[in-house]
Amino acid sequence: MSSQTVIEPARNSGIWELFEGNEEKQSIKIRGVPNGTRIIVVGDAQIPLEDRRLLATIFEDLVPAYAPVKERGKPAPEYHLFLIGDMVDNFTLSTFLSRVNPKFTLGDELNMLKNYLEQWAPLFTHKHFAFGNHEDRYEREIYAGNRQFARFTRPLHEVLNLEDLGYDWVPYLRHYDFEGFILTHGDSAAKHAAMTMLNNYMSSGASGHVNRPQLFTWSDAAGGDPATWYTLGMTCRLDIGDIVKDWRRIQPWMQGIGIGEVVDGVLYFEHVNVHHNAFRAAGKIYRIRED
Repeated sequence: MSSQTVIEPARNSGIWELFEGNEEKQSIKIRGVPNGTRIIVVGDAQIPLEDRRLLATIFEDLVPAYAPVKERGKPAPEYHLFLIGDMVDNFTLSTFLSRVNPKFTLGDELNMLKNYLEQWAPLFTHKHFAFGNHEDRYEREIYAGNRQFARFTRPLHEVLNLEDLGYDWVPYLRHYDFEGFILTHGDSAAKHAAMTMLNNYMSSGASGHVNRPQLFTWSDAAGGDPATWYTLGMTCRLDIGDIVKDWRRIQPWMQGIGIGEVVDGVLYFEHVNVHHNAFRAAGKIYRIRED
């Protein structure tokens, strides 16, 4: 980790003298990253319903090509991965009505995600995971039963070995503040979700959850910096609406990710949409890999 970079958890004291649990873990602020630091933002893979070809293209083609390059005499830039939630589906814990029987178990789902996390970890200097509502299905299931037994069940971050793999994390509805740019899963599925999220945070940022790429920009007449919020789209399969009727009703869904570079303390963010079996990122076209 660079000596310049400050990763600061914002903890609330007082009430947590009476309780213990993951909700004590607050949002995380990251400041002072070196010039040239780059980020990759990925969410809504909903493993095991992920688009494997898309993820392979992102992590095996884009990620190596977009990696920052150290300039002589300057601090080494960092490479940050932000996973913004719903990376695992936790399908077997879903309350949505399904008329199919999965051939996989909850353990299978979590092991699949853990395998991906292990593969991706060496590609980045810093790894961050903002849990989404699908990750929260696991935590809700623990506390939905007898609360007295919850402490004897391993929380999700331990099951995924996040600490050992070098990932920090924040619970669902918390966020990362990366040089003033918010990265979180989001909780709005409204028609104009990007506008709703910007109004909620009053900041530029990016989220997932709605599974449709959007952006909304706001500025005031006083000439201050404009704020833009992006909803990125998803990285799961486009045909998952065939499994659950409620999902089919709220399509069309679209795929997308985000990338960005920090210059002089400002994150310059790029929204990357997937269409026609390809995407354009940092001036280059990437064709989605074949099976």
